[in-house]
Amino acid sequence: MSKKSTRASKPAEETTVPAAKAPVHYKVMYISKELLEDPENELTLEYFYHPGKGKPALFITKSNTELMEVKEFAEPRRCWLINDDVCSDGRIFMTTPIDITLLALHHIRLHCSQKALSLNDIGEANDKSTLRLLREFVRGEEHLRCIADAKKANGMVFYKYNAEKTLAWLAIKTRRVTEKLRSIGVHCGQSAMSKNYVRGELEGENREESYVDYLRMGCDIVGDYLDVDLYEELKQYLEIPEEKPVATAPMEEKEKVGKKRKSLQQLNPNENKKIKLEDKAKNANDKLKSSGLVDDSPSNDHSKPNSSSEETSPVSVVPNTVTPSPVKEKHLTAKEKALAKSAKGTKSIASFFSKK
Repeated sequence: MSKKSTRASKPAEETTVPAAKAPVHYKVMYISKELLEDPENELTLEYFYHPGKGKPALFITKSNTELMEVKEFAEPRRCWLINDDVCSDGRIFMTTPIDITLLALHHIRLHCSQKALSLNDIGEANDKSTLRLLREFVRGEEHLRCIADAKKANGMVFYKYNAEKTLAWLAIKTRRVTEKLRSIGVHCGQSAMSKNYVRGELEGENREESYVDYLRMGCDIVGDYLDVDLYEELKQYLEIPEEKPVATAPMEEKEKVGKKRKSLQQLNPNENKKIKLEDKAKNANDKLKSSGLVDDSPSNDHSKPNSSSEETSPVSVVPNTVTPSPVKEKHLTAKEKALAKSAKGTKSIASFFSKK
């Protein structure tokens, strides 16, 4: 057997490939420490219909007695560094208690507006989340007396939606939220960009407008848990005016004024040409005097009339006429004569400043 065949018959050494580490999925959530430390609390993640979002949302239930909403804060291009791992999901989840009546209000308006029904008759058989919410978390009149009328018959309680009660209860809730916002000093309104960039106002100035801003913000917070049509009814019930548009910025006003001036100049182009020609003629006369070719004697100043000549000359009888005095040549030196001789055939400097 050749060496080549013996080498080929040897089994190839198997290289062990390290197993890939499974990615770890983390979620960052803020939750009360009391809920985690109490072993009797059974926390469960469940989905219930959220009226403000118009779809099921995530909630946490505690021992089938309390309901907490899971708020989500998400920003683009955010991640978490947890130990040695990078969590690409940069969202933050936070649990907060919620009034169960706000969740039950949607179902009461939907099913009990025309007739009174018991809680067992509300909802469909395939809608298990609604049945669980109304039967296990809603405690009858304790939660529904502020939004519905209760009628008892044959040992059963029937509920019918009451619009007046509901709006009055929501108005009280909105005003409480408004007072809380004012007490903690939350900045609201169109100018509420940042707490560090707020215009200083005198105490008590525009107090009515600021209260309306707080009331509008409180209505928006409560409206996040209501249907759209009920939210509009609440705004009308509280008589909240529409937001005024933001005033035009100073820079924009300046740009508008500048455009107006340009348009006015375009309407009168002849006047602009006259102004420019007069300025050019004046500059030409000044430069001609400064060149030294003309004497700077007071008698040669054509811009001012000669009072003595007006008195003696018969031409002074004609109004608005001035007798021009002849221009005297300046005595040139030998050097200036040589320069003038060499400059024969060229244009004089005064020709550059003449009117064209």
